[in-house]
Amino acid sequence: MSGVIKVLHVVGKMHPGGIETLLMNVYRHTDRERFEFHFAVQTEEPAFYDEEIEALGGKILRQPHPRSGLGGFTRALERNIRSNGPYAAIHSHIFGFSGYVLKTASRLGIPIRICHSHNVKSAGKGSVLRSLYTRYMRHLMVKHSTHMLGCSREACESLFGANCWKDSRVMVFPNAISTESYAALPQDRRQLRSRLGLGSSNSPVFAHIGRFADQKNHGFLIDRFAEYAAIDKEAKLLLVGDGPRLAEMKEKVQHLGLREQILFLGLRKDVPELLGAVDGFILPSLFEGLGIVLIEAQAAGIPCLVSDVVPKEADLKLGLFHPLRLADDPRRWVDGLRELTAAPQPDWPTRLKALDRFGFNMSSSVRKLEQLYGS
Repeated sequence: MSGVIKVLHVVGKMHPGGIETLLMNVYRHTDRERFEFHFAVQTEEPAFYDEEIEALGGKILRQPHPRSGLGGFTRALERNIRSNGPYAAIHSHIFGFSGYVLKTASRLGIPIRICHSHNVKSAGKGSVLRSLYTRYMRHLMVKHSTHMLGCSREACESLFGANCWKDSRVMVFPNAISTESYAALPQDRRQLRSRLGLGSSNSPVFAHIGRFADQKNHGFLIDRFAEYAAIDKEAKLLLVGDGPRLAEMKEKVQHLGLREQILFLGLRKDVPELLGAVDGFILPSLFEGLGIVLIEAQAAGIPCLVSDVVPKEADLKLGLFHPLRLADDPRRWVDGLRELTAAPQPDWPTRLKALDRFGFNMSSSVRKLEQLYGS
């Protein structure tokens, strides 16, 4: 296609996660007669979304992970940019290291350089070396970015600094979702449970969707559900995702004797249907940039029990957002699970209005990105 605007997204790996789900939703809704997305990934392994990206007309560009050697990463990135460009924009999603990526992009003449914060740093205190790294990368971001986006105020401040709002390049860009799949969900959850092979029982079904990593706090979640399951032995918990702590969590469930009640579903493409089938969503994260899956859960009309570190921007004000402190008495979390099952479900027009009001409707978000890329 002549005159197509090429955009290079820099990510770790196109496996399902908050960032990757957002990018795929953006690409599906982008005018692909005008825009072509390429994804620079730091792995040689095939990923979940690779085939769909290529089917949509995009490209996967591979370079070694920076931990394998900064020189090899830089040479591969430069080679990919020169061979597959010219790029009108580069959009980096790899937190602090985005500073180095955008420095390279600036040197190679890419005019639009976007740094995007999708998370917050862990609350733990880092080493002196880590602190120096953070300060240097922030310096590079401020020097070489043309736009600095974050999925929440907390995400912006975590990456760009507490005083970032003095810089006009900084703005909150909500993690929007596609609404079509949620509009089509039936009101009767039992229909979806039967369709998904979960039975049609009236017993509660809860869900968590997230990477099996420390941030998502799966051990805490499993312990609280075990306490709830001691009361309701027919209740189920669906765990969707993969990650480095998956095997450990499976062993924990086995040890607790809950294999029939806690189901590991792996990576899924039917997230709207899964959410529509459950009674409640649980996200007890240790830290979060926003939690796009919470927006999806509320779009499905599902009440959410979350840790109080989740930014308030994730609350669509539908009565579906219920925060608790991780330090609270565990019984409060068990009571919270019970209360989720009694929460009313807002109708679809009400949910859609909330998504539009708070900027989580993908259609309008894509138009804003297209304006940035084309500027």
